[in-house]
Parts: sequence; structure tokens; C-alpha cells
Amino acid sequence: MTGRDTEPRQTPAEIEAEINREQRLLAETLEQLSVRARPSNIARRQMERARERGARIVDEARALVVGGGAVRVQSHLVEPPEGSIVLKGDDEVVTTYQTRGQLPPEALILAAGVGVVIAVGVVAWAVRRRR
Repeated sequence: MTGRDTEPRQTPAEIEAEINREQRLLAETLEQLSVRARPSNIARRQMERARERGARIVDEARALVVGGGAVRVQSHLVEPPEGSIVLKGDDEVVTTYQTRGQLPPEALILAAGVGVVIAVGVVAWAVRRRR
């Protein structure tokens, strides 16, 4: 072993500066986590997601009923940037839509029939539940 191998690679001041940087980074990360974990912020994010999903479902249903419009072709998750804080359920989804032509009349009749059957089932279930 030479004398160089036993010498410290960093001075005590450099080590202390690095510890201070890491502590600041940890404090910032904890602050970000505490802001994201507040119940009001979680509820707001969940409501935004529900609105987005609801709007997407309404758009797809409208496209089926009216014909034309756009239909979803593909959806995939987007990887978050490296070093970002992602909580469960905070995934970003990218969806590709494609326009299409008019539906054939048979498909519209089938969709209307299915809708009527579902509506009658829900009403029957509600009436039976009240009794």
C-alpha cells in the first residue's frame, strides 16, 4: 500500500458540503411528497382524472351513437421523467384517436336495443330495491 491509498479522497469540508446538499435535496423531496399527499390535493387530482375519463367515455359514446367522430385506437402509459416523484395512480396516459365513417343502421338499432334493455334492467332493479 502506498501513502496515497490511505489518504482521504475528500476533505472534511467537502464531505460536510455534500451532506448539506443531500439534506437540502431530501428536505425538498419530503416537502413535495407532503404537498402531493395532502388529502385535498389527492381529492382534486382524483376528480380531475374522473372528469377526464368521463369526458373520454362520453365522447366515445357520442361517436358510436351519432356516427363519425373519433374512436380510441390505442392508449399507453408515459414514463415519468427520471428523478420525478410519482405516487400510485398518477400515471400519464396518452390516447390515440382515429376518425371513422358513419355506422351502418343495423349497428345503431343494436345499440339502441342494448340501451333500452339496460335502462329497463336498471329501473326494475331500482323498483325491486325500494320494496
